[in-house]
Amino acid sequence: MTDATHLSEYFLKNKISTSVVVVPGTVDGNIHHKYISTSIGFDSASKVYSQLIGNMLTDSASAVKYWYFIRLMGKEPSHLALECALKTCPNMVIVSEESNSQKESLQDIVNRICDTICERAAQNKNYGCVLIPEGLLKHLSSFN
Repeated sequence: MTDATHLSEYFLKNKISTSVVVVPGTVDGNIHHKYISTSIGFDSASKVYSQLIGNMLTDSASAVKYWYFIRLMGKEPSHLALECALKTCPNMVIVSEESNSQKESLQDIVNRICDTICERAAQNKNYGCVLIPEGLLKHLSSFN
């Protein structure tokens, strides 16, 4: 969108009669405006990922022996991981911003994952799914 702004400013400056139209698109889900309910990339990505995650959840529940650790796109906010979690109900979703606000280390996150796996194993559920946002490490203070 910045490029479109520069282009339209160039056209105005040089008195070129051209309209510039921008369609917001991002998988991060980080474009917010009262006239934009969702961006093209985010909506498409969340639907495709959710379908794949749902397939993996079905597979792990059927086989009763697989754990899936799924890393989802989204460099900054964890919006895509959260949206997919709302649509598929995995056993665990890691939210980068929450981990950062709780001052968690990578070891803390690994321990939470292990605790979840152990709790499910105690219920004879040796399968499941964990969603991990791509930008997780950028939010951990030990990696900055």
